Amino acid sequence: MKRNYVWRYVAIAAIFCLVAVIYLGRLFYIQVAGRENGYQTGTTTRRVIIQASRGEIFDRNGRALVKNQYSYDLTLIGSAFATMDAHKSNAVCLQVLEALAQNGEQDKHAEKYFPFSGAYPYYDWNDDATGADTKVYYRLKRVLNRLDLPEDATVQDVVDHYVRTYGLLSTDPNGVRRYDDDQVDLLIRMRYDMDALDFSTANDYTVAEDVGLQLITYVEELNLNGATFTADVSRVYCYPGYASHILGTVGPIYSEEWEYYSNQGYQMNAIVGKSGCEEAFEAHLHGSDGILLIEEDTAGNVVSVTIEKEPVPGNDVYLTIDIDLQKAAEDGLAENVAYVVNRSGGSASRGAGCDSGAAVAMDPDTFEILAIASYPTYDLSTYNRDYNDLIADESTPLVNRALSGIYAPGSTFKPGVAAAGMLAGVIDSSSTLYCGGIYTRFSDYQPKCATYGASHRGYINAQTAIAVSCNCFFYELGYQMGIDHLESYMTALGFGQSTGIELWESTGTLAGPTYRQTIHGATWQPGDTLSAAIGQSDTQATPLQLACYMATLANGGTRYSAHLLKAVYPLGASQPSTVYTQTESTVKGRLNLSESIRASIFAGMREMVVTHSTASRNFASIPVEVGGKTGTAQTSTDCENALFVGTAPYDDPEIVISVVLAQGYSGEYATLTAARILEQYYHVTDDN
Repeated sequence: MKRNYVWRYVAIAAIFCLVAVIYLGRLFYIQVAGRENGYQTGTTTRRVIIQASRGEIFDRNGRALVKNQYSYDLTLIGSAFATMDAHKSNAVCLQVLEALAQNGEQDKHAEKYFPFSGAYPYYDWNDDATGADTKVYYRLKRVLNRLDLPEDATVQDVVDHYVRTYGLLSTDPNGVRRYDDDQVDLLIRMRYDMDALDFSTANDYTVAEDVGLQLITYVEELNLNGATFTADVSRVYCYPGYASHILGTVGPIYSEEWEYYSNQGYQMNAIVGKSGCEEAFEAHLHGSDGILLIEEDTAGNVVSVTIEKEPVPGNDVYLTIDIDLQKAAEDGLAENVAYVVNRSGGSASRGAGCDSGAAVAMDPDTFEILAIASYPTYDLSTYNRDYNDLIADESTPLVNRALSGIYAPGSTFKPGVAAAGMLAGVIDSSSTLYCGGIYTRFSDYQPKCATYGASHRGYINAQTAIAVSCNCFFYELGYQMGIDHLESYMTALGFGQSTGIELWESTGTLAGPTYRQTIHGATWQPGDTLSAAIGQSDTQATPLQLACYMATLANGGTRYSAHLLKAVYPLGASQPSTVYTQTESTVKGRLNLSESIRASIFAGMREMVVTHSTASRNFASIPVEVGGKTGTAQTSTDCENALFVGTAPYDDPEIVISVVLAQGYSGEYATLTAARILEQYYHVTDDN
């Protein structure tokens, strides 16, 4: 895998050099050019933090998913302004605003919280200033408190404060006003914005963000004391709208987090991972900030610049996902939901309410997650702008259904139950159990074998029972095995257990006496085992758990930790510093599944795909034989959830897939998403 990191070296070096050059240039101006007057003895030293570049995120094939975008902000230095009188600082403000106008970047300066409409001297409160729930109103209250003005201060009270404090109506020795009305208006607006954003010796003020090189050169030539440029790094999402639930967000350190991050050596203004992989792999991604020592005289002039500590960039993180498979999974879910709704004919009981789902694709040998999708989704590139709408959206697009959505597995549970029965010695691959259409062992509870009617009545083996999803076979198998054995084996397969993924997840539940007594305070009844054996009762699983369960069956019984981390590369390194490797310590469960057990189970799953029209049609283009098991599970709504778990090739799986469609009506419908993932995995095109 070729790593192209040269451009990042250039960008990081440019940021560091820009900061140094700004201060060194000013130092040269003072000591050599001699154009700074009033040099005084006595100096102070301040530290300037050089922000370290955050590591970037790539997919398993080295394609960038999250990159850094470097920009420069025009900033006023609070400590320098504290040494100036009002007229000198006014001059700096006006020159900065004029520089923006001269270079066509005046739109980069935004007055976010100005409470007035009109222009000086004809101001009035604007609508936002009088609305109690607005940011402008909130900031106004803070400014009034900062200025020692009463909460019921008038417009004129506020204007008079700025005019008086900064001498905006003062005259020169010739009696001429220093500032005309337009300049007074500009200064009031800017001074208010500075107060609204808590400008002080400890808090600099950003005049304009993401400015160009032309403006930087222009301002530096003006040699404005108190004005500088700071480097800013923002995240850019290379595939907007994809993998959003997994990649996650970054943001500032919150007050309640400060103690933790402070102990880790973070600066208060650091940007940290807030969710997803950004949070999970924070220790890898976050670099170490550098420190520049700036020595200044009492007038704020730079005397010397010393590099105390160079910044160390964060490491690059390579994920296990394949972005092409991820896109196929997300697009497939959207297509699948639309398909179900269109097929429903408007009937709620047939899928008209299908509006969400999730899908997972994994390597069964390594438990690497190749794709993990949740629908509906959102776009990280517009997340901050859209946040309020996303929170209010009734479809809850921010919820990661692949990790936190829990669903009854229904008949997708049956291959595991068959394996458990064989491991317990209750049946073998040739054993048969009877289906008469109705299960009659209990006189007071006789559930029907509703699936596929009476077409399979008689004695059938596990392979056929999986293929036709015979409830009666699994009712009897569950009864003969007993709930204790069933609970033990299905626990080993991962139900009710953590998958080990690095992100937050729900662990779901596994039906059994322990859960029933602990949660509901009720006693487990013999008839409850029947429902448990067909994936109903109290069992609830996430789509990721279903994929891990299927991967465990596929690899012969070893359930590893599911993971998204593939490798970590320091910037510039051709070899990774960390490679995720499954070891004995990452084994979360183990069953000894013989080849005959696996052959029986996967032959049944292959037969299921072949004999059911929707599934066989959806997988018709896949160049290998696919095995699978559909499921429909009862919900509190009128329509059942649709589920599918599958493997390809069926007899020697190299990829496993799970799909869940909420209110999807039929498990066969969920095969559409699985087919789209496999088409991408096997590079199927319209020309094949």
